[in-house]
Amino acid sequence: MKNLRRIVFLSLASTLFFSSAALSAFADPPGRAVHLKYMSGAVSIQPGGVNDWVAAVANRPLTTSDRVWTDKEARAELSLGSASMRANAETSLTLTNISDDMVQVELDQGTLNLHIRHLFGGETYEIDTPNQAFTILKAGDYRFDVDPNADTTSVIVWHGEGEANGQGPGVKLKSGHQATFSGGTSLQNQMASAPDPDGFDDWCRVRDDREDHAKSYQYVSADVVGADELDEYGTWRTAGAYGSVWVPAVAPGWAPYHDGHWVWVEPWGWTWVDAAPWGFAPCHYGRWVFTGGYWGWAPGPVVVVRPVYAPALVAWVGGPHFGVGLSFGGGGGVGWFALGWGEPYVPSYHVSQTYFQQVNVTNTHITNITTVTNNYYVNNNNTTVVNNNIQNIHYANQNVTGAVTAVPTRTMTNSEPVAKAAVTVPPSEMKNASVVNAAAVVPAKTSILGAKAGVPTATPPASAMAARPVVSHATPPPKPVPFEAKQEALAKNPGRPLDAQTETQIRTNIAAQPPAHAMAQPTPAGKTGSGSMTQPATAGKPGMPVASTPADATPAAKNARPVPRPGAPQPPAGNASAMESKPAGPATPSTPANVAGRPVPRPSQAGGSTTPSSQAPVPNPNQPAAAAHPVPRPPQAGNSGNTANNAISKNNGQPAATNDAVKPAVQNSSPSTLRAPQNVSMPHNAQPQRPSAPAPPQHQAAPQHHASSPKPSKGEEKSEHKGEGR
Repeated sequence: MKNLRRIVFLSLASTLFFSSAALSAFADPPGRAVHLKYMSGAVSIQPGGVNDWVAAVANRPLTTSDRVWTDKEARAELSLGSASMRANAETSLTLTNISDDMVQVELDQGTLNLHIRHLFGGETYEIDTPNQAFTILKAGDYRFDVDPNADTTSVIVWHGEGEANGQGPGVKLKSGHQATFSGGTSLQNQMASAPDPDGFDDWCRVRDDREDHAKSYQYVSADVVGADELDEYGTWRTAGAYGSVWVPAVAPGWAPYHDGHWVWVEPWGWTWVDAAPWGFAPCHYGRWVFTGGYWGWAPGPVVVVRPVYAPALVAWVGGPHFGVGLSFGGGGGVGWFALGWGEPYVPSYHVSQTYFQQVNVTNTHITNITTVTNNYYVNNNNTTVVNNNIQNIHYANQNVTGAVTAVPTRTMTNSEPVAKAAVTVPPSEMKNASVVNAAAVVPAKTSILGAKAGVPTATPPASAMAARPVVSHATPPPKPVPFEAKQEALAKNPGRPLDAQTETQIRTNIAAQPPAHAMAQPTPAGKTGSGSMTQPATAGKPGMPVASTPADATPAAKNARPVPRPGAPQPPAGNASAMESKPAGPATPSTPANVAGRPVPRPSQAGGSTTPSSQAPVPNPNQPAAAAHPVPRPPQAGNSGNTANNAISKNNGQPAATNDAVKPAVQNSSPSTLRAPQNVSMPHNAQPQRPSAPAPPQHQAAPQHHASSPKPSKGEEKSEHKGEGR
């Protein structure tokens, strides 16, 4: 009887394990990305998974864990389709979580303006600052100011409603009001009426009015990111069965996906960045058709509420015979052309059958999507398989003169301009070519940094990189695995992001490594010396993060000070950090929370698993240095490079996560999560806990008169457009 119970238990455990594995195998990438739409002045980004800063390039898609810095007299505009975020000068922000239902942004310092046109059911926007986490409750207009030199966060609600959370009851804020929070995370605040808009607010209002009234929204869903930019660069026409198509004003001989460059953005992999100011929407949504002697962009069903973003809607050209007659200069080459009307897009990253269907039906008209899905996407023992029918599709654009673009593989790897390196592909070459579902090009670090890799750029000052934890109401996602740690595994399956199982194994290997002896100074791309962003080295391999023990392993861990950001001054061992938060407000012991930003302890000696930090390792000054050990090689990916007749993937799994290592969880009195900035190394062992429901609003003291609004910065841009006041 005892043995029978054991057999039943093992059977149930196995069933649950494999069921959960099957579900996790198809955790799809988000259906949207952030569009870096507009910049003025020096704007820099730090892609997730690397420590380098690089000059930003317009039209680059951004996603979870990417950081943005606007230097003096600079501005940046980020678009999500249904919302726009604009950063004023000297602003540091991190895209903590960009998913279908969550937009979570960390504002370390500076000014952020948020305009939300529409909130979908279940969708959440949250702005995390050192004093509070503000959750948007209604669509509207908001402004956030974090003083880099003081313990204050100002929140203005021009229109809408939201709630601030921290170490106490939530504070609700409605239209026409401003709250200035101080006293650490205690939610101590002063309420006032919203101040008059300043020059930055006026600039944001004009940009909002222009987007809200774009004529292109008559022909395309308002949630197609970047569609508002089409108005002044082309015209809309009716083209038979294609319906309304947008025709760009381009030179003769122009073709889609020719003027721009490739970058590696996970979880999607190779991603197109178009050089044209209008190039975001037509390259990530819809299809291109060649009709009447001109190219037109067909957006697909206008009624689609939330179209699914794709990294590049192209078919890849390759195979063993492709490029034999082309002058690639050694090293091989790769080609592609734009997908046409009704032609299915087959992702090179791991996705579910539902995703495959949605990314197609929201971007073009397919007569029988069920037939297409069944023919081109088969779920066989949790393995994604594309039938050989991919070779049998009649691709309309494949035979259009000039439609096929081919470059040496080094052009993709180095994110070089495609137009300068492109070679002519004669029709005879295409007869021997095969259509494949991935560009078999191994990404390098330059592929992540993009076209400006190696070019000196502006970087945040020490004040923006200091240890200043921010409050989170929603539990942030884990951080990405460092690119260096998975580069070898990516090389085993060129052109495809890692599946979930391989990435998890790499995390396990990283967690087993000893802590580094010292922390290196961060370096912007192309710079050396003081303030440089070189990767810290561990024994055997550079750039590996350290392992950590659970945050609640020792009583002292609960009272540890925040971990300084890379490059920030280290406080003496045993002394309190000058940048740590002020004492919390009224205690609510029944509410758990995650507190990040404490020194990294030595690796756990227990057999439990650990989750690493994705950033530079931080030594623990209170522990003796551990002996260095060689870094084990990452595990071999479970699938190999594919040709046209192979499977999309032979791995059981999902696309490589864009945000990975789990943050620590300990008990304290906060209803929110207090976490360190995104690029800080911290312990990640403990499992995150769900944030509690917001406490009832706190009754505030009588409103006090607000301080005068900030003056426009030097060089403030003026627009000739006029809009209504807020």
